[in-house]
Amino acid sequence: MTLLPWHQSLAEQVRRNAIDERLPHALLVAGPEGWGERAFANWLALHLLGVSVERDAATLAHPDLRWVPPEGAMIKVDAVRELVTFAQGTAQSGVRKVAVIEDAHYLNRNAANALLKTLEEPPAGTYLVLSTCHPGRLIATIRSRCQPLMIRPDAELARTWLHATVAAEDLEQRLFEHGGAPVAVAAGLDRGERPIDSALARAGQPQGGGEMVTLLLEQGLADTLGRWYRYVLAAASGQREIAGLDHGAEGARALMEFADELLWVRRMLVTSNSANERLLAERLVTRWRHLLRGPARRRSA
Repeated sequence: MTLLPWHQSLAEQVRRNAIDERLPHALLVAGPEGWGERAFANWLALHLLGVSVERDAATLAHPDLRWVPPEGAMIKVDAVRELVTFAQGTAQSGVRKVAVIEDAHYLNRNAANALLKTLEEPPAGTYLVLSTCHPGRLIATIRSRCQPLMIRPDAELARTWLHATVAAEDLEQRLFEHGGAPVAVAAGLDRGERPIDSALARAGQPQGGGEMVTLLLEQGLADTLGRWYRYVLAAASGQREIAGLDHGAEGARALMEFADELLWVRRMLVTSNSANERLLAERLVTRWRHLLRGPARRRSA
């Protein structure tokens, strides 16, 4: 898993600080969603251990490495307690140990509190790396104990990397759907993701609603709602037209209300392990079909 082009300057900063022994032992790797904070945390962990950075640290069996992913929409206290025990031990194969918490914004309150003392006073030779695309969801006492390593988006480097990495004639369309985030675009292509614009327009047709629900569930509801949200905002602001929508002032207000609901449902999905995805998808598609009827037909319905 190599460094991405827009990670290079941050990686060079880490290398210099590590050589000079000025690298803090509690690090927060953060950046916008879809710009590769997990990939950078992977590189950082393996670089600190002197292991080939081409490996996937999450699956690597190494006595001085721990990788803690979320369980669904949560990182529980038991996983953090095991990490703390690991941090307090002695390095087995070198002089450093590294523990990575992936998607650290999923730490629940008890897990976050269990981590605080170790973050404040990491044992000698131990590096704690937290990665997240939502640093604002971390409690303030976690953030204050970590040195931030911020990933900075670079649209030009992202496009160059994508053109060299993936084959897609509709690359600009995919970049729009993912808010310009290159890692999200590449991941979507890997899993066979299709753009959703035509499905949004067809949803008002007799069979279109069922097709839209199927697409949402097949492509991952939380992720697809983020893409849908961008179309709704673009339609509300007059930047894109979707056949069947009211693009006047009344329609724009209705679209913004729907955009708020998309955000609310997506937040529920990424913070809960118990949401009924089919029920939520059907509810949203029903509302969207109502919007596609236009103002006169909505009033008469």
